[in-house]
Amino acid sequence: MRYNIPLAKMGIVKHMEKRDRTAALEASVPAFVIAYSDSAFANPHQVVSPQEPQFDPDAFTYTGKEMDGIESRRHTAVQHIAEPQADGFVFKTDSCNWFEIGLKRRTNVEKLIISTRWFTGNQVPRVSVSLKDKLTGTTREVLHKVALPPDSEQEFAVTPPMVATEIKVLCYYDGGITRVYCFGEPAEPMPERENLLAGASISHVSNEHYGKPSQAVAGDRKIGHMLGWESARTGFGEQALFQLGEAATIDEIVVDTYMHVFNSPLSCHVFALHNTSGATNDELIKAAPRWKLCFAGGREVIPDNLPAYMKEEQYLKETQGKAEPFQFKMHIAPGSPWKPLLPFARLQRDTMHFFDKLENLGPVTHVLFMHFPNGGIHGLKCHGTRLSKK
Repeated sequence: MRYNIPLAKMGIVKHMEKRDRTAALEASVPAFVIAYSDSAFANPHQVVSPQEPQFDPDAFTYTGKEMDGIESRRHTAVQHIAEPQADGFVFKTDSCNWFEIGLKRRTNVEKLIISTRWFTGNQVPRVSVSLKDKLTGTTREVLHKVALPPDSEQEFAVTPPMVATEIKVLCYYDGGITRVYCFGEPAEPMPERENLLAGASISHVSNEHYGKPSQAVAGDRKIGHMLGWESARTGFGEQALFQLGEAATIDEIVVDTYMHVFNSPLSCHVFALHNTSGATNDELIKAAPRWKLCFAGGREVIPDNLPAYMKEEQYLKETQGKAEPFQFKMHIAPGSPWKPLLPFARLQRDTMHFFDKLENLGPVTHVLFMHFPNGGIHGLKCHGTRLSKK
């Protein structure tokens, strides 16, 4: 297996010995993978590793050759014609895979190095790259469908340099990328945010079969495997009640399904209230939102125990024993003190979700986090401002 680096394009590593080259690459901006569309053949989190890409000719998994970096499945752009019985294929010219990278420090990005090392014929052919600064909301495309040769590294200058916190890479159309390195000078840092849930008391947890909500609150991606709050498959609509140490306004919720590739929940729902009545947590949870089953013909059922209802297939009473689909909807009883902070948000596998378009509820003392139907949450954070600090 050959490894060909076009050194003329590698100003930062030109004529360097391996030791110096490694040190140069390790000086890249620390980063993490926020989200990705697909990585069927490799662990996508390796694409931001500061370590040299590795290749073991004898390493295989059930999907085939084990690769270092991110590699999508084939045939993203080429698909069967949708019409039944039609012969032929459709090529979607706007189709692409993608991945998003978060920079661990806000950086004035000056250059990027993109490596396809070890991908000798299955590399991503072309990429477009955009930079985004979360602090200002600025986004700019810095590379547009540039070609990536096989088994090589290329350096791209960002002209003019741009302050950024995120990098998005569009991959046309399929294939692998071993590493993306980012270089630049530190910029004004992002404000540090306290996780308001870190000091909260946790109660009324519906299901903590493989982990506890406290593990999700503490989740910070320091391991390379699933960890956090994971419910059993028998769960149908999970919840945990957080009582904050003091009243606070919440302006951002972070839900991280890191490494939960096949068992992440489908959605999350966050409700909150300011308890001025002195009600106990037992009383508050009795008024919590619940799941409503909606059947054909307008029939609705709100089970007292939804997991048992589903396990015992009691829904067949509503469908006269027929295998008919039905819907789940959130139900908030009239007069409930709980107000939607994030009423419905879809979750993706192995993704750090940032939700900052929240309802303005003012100061709250209790947070009810719900996810549906079950699964694993690695990280859970609520950012905001304590009332005492206003």
